[in-house]
Amino acid sequence: MVPDEVRAFLSSNRPEIDDVRWTKPEKYHITFEYFPDLSNEMFKAAHRTVQALSKYFPLKCELNHFSGFPSHRKARVIIALISLDNSGIQIVCENKRFNPHVTVGYARNPPVFVPQNALKLSFSFARPALYRSEKGIYTEIETVGTR
Repeated sequence: MVPDEVRAFLSSNRPEIDDVRWTKPEKYHITFEYFPDLSNEMFKAAHRTVQALSKYFPLKCELNHFSGFPSHRKARVIIALISLDNSGIQIVCENKRFNPHVTVGYARNPPVFVPQNALKLSFSFARPALYRSEKGIYTEIETVGTR
């Protein structure tokens, strides 16, 4: 989950886009890697990834700009992209095309254009965790302490 000051900053700086269902700030979280469904074997791999990530924490981050998936021109999901202070963490995450982000909203219908509004806010957080998302409820299922 993101720090309170990041939640407040993102919710007060949302891009002006019509027909978007905005995510509640208390549900903001940083996604480093997404696993659509975790079989037992995939959970073990995800657990190893979270453990490998822990050596890079506390992790310094910076909000970059708003964008969207699959693209900012035809976004179904509105996100705030994040850059990481330590490039080593990208090596641990296997999906090289994946960008760490905070999901801030969903286009209702059709996809929307997301202005590339610059965001400049630095922050850090203490530890990685693995969460399960079911029907909009996030449950922490794996925590790894930092060194």
